[in-house]
Amino acid sequence: MVATITFRRSFPMSQVPDCIFPSSSYEGFADLDYSLQGDVLDYPMIWGSHARTKSYQGRTIIFYTDDYRFNALGNAVTYGDVFWKLWERPSKIWTSGAPSFCEVNFSTSQAQPFWVAANCIGKKRHLSRLFQEMGNMRCWVDLNVAPRWEELNLVGVPRGWKAWMTHMQKFMDEDMLIHQYELACAHAQSDNIKFVVYAHNKEVERLCMTRGWQYVPEDWKARDESKRQKRITASEKAIRIEPLQPKKIGLEMWC
Repeated sequence: MVATITFRRSFPMSQVPDCIFPSSSYEGFADLDYSLQGDVLDYPMIWGSHARTKSYQGRTIIFYTDDYRFNALGNAVTYGDVFWKLWERPSKIWTSGAPSFCEVNFSTSQAQPFWVAANCIGKKRHLSRLFQEMGNMRCWVDLNVAPRWEELNLVGVPRGWKAWMTHMQKFMDEDMLIHQYELACAHAQSDNIKFVVYAHNKEVERLCMTRGWQYVPEDWKARDESKRQKRITASEKAIRIEPLQPKKIGLEMWC
């Protein structure tokens, strides 16, 4: 029997509703819906890396991109003359046609204080539960956080959860990936889990093939082209000081 999501009351679609989800933690982090965890990996697409009109139908939305694309710290996302923020326009996700998503990856670091990390992870979990509730979307839990907060990152994830995803960054090594996999297995209380690695590394691809993980290649061409276009735009807006040219004065002006 397929559950049907209905709107019990309306709220402005221009913002995240001021609501409380079930929570099993004193911190109040929203618990994910266990029945809506990722199963098959629909072909992934990075959020914000394509035109706003591009269809996400049948895709898994991945948020492993620059934070400004999904408003991690309050910066508006710009598409031409249109400005919007993910935290203020969450309906963009569950109305996109995507059946599944990986959690929003708000950036964390070893140096940030607890309250900042808790805010990032709390917002991530709140949005994930909201996408599940409003769009009946399947969720892949994001493991890509600073090692200092890896235990905090599991708050709100039900025991036995089997759908996990991480992003292999330049400063990480294979041991870190293995550690994240083991952490996921421990939380799932099973080694029969789905573990997806988003990376741009041949050695990591071979590791995934050996261990039965799923490897999603990171498209650096699109990222580099995007940065190149930004540099061009910035240079065009910069004030250019043209060198002064000596004026040519005719003989009649001297007389």
